[in-house]
Amino acid sequence: MAEIHLDHVARATTDVQRLARFYEEVFGFQRMDVPNFGFEVVWLSTVPPSITLHIIQKNPNSNLPESPHSAGPDVKKDLELLPRSHHISLGVPDYDGFVKSLKEKGIPIYEKTQQEGKIKQVFFCDPDGNGLEVGNWARRQ
Repeated sequence: MAEIHLDHVARATTDVQRLARFYEEVFGFQRMDVPNFGFEVVWLSTVPPSITLHIIQKNPNSNLPESPHSAGPDVKKDLELLPRSHHISLGVPDYDGFVKSLKEKGIPIYEKTQQEGKIKQVFFCDPDGNGLEVGNWARRQ
């Protein structure tokens, strides 16, 4: 089988600009040129380009939940459950500085460590309730 790589992650939302701003402000993503699809879309990329995120206007005819937070009133919205739930995981070179910036922005977080403190992880949600994880692991080659 040919080498497989991740091309992009897509997030559907009812507020494309709000969600795009979150990823720009929290992770430093940069906007990319986007073709006209006939609905609102923002493409974001890390610098240098290694991760691409597509923020897509939710199809109004879809009955899929927009996010875990819109799945229903009985959904438990507990950040401590994110390690074993759907989430996107990203690595950063300055973990402690990144966590400090989340706290300064007032974003609720759940932190944990593994391997006797060698691995640090922080879990939180974007404004639509999508799970995010950031860790101190080294960049994969």
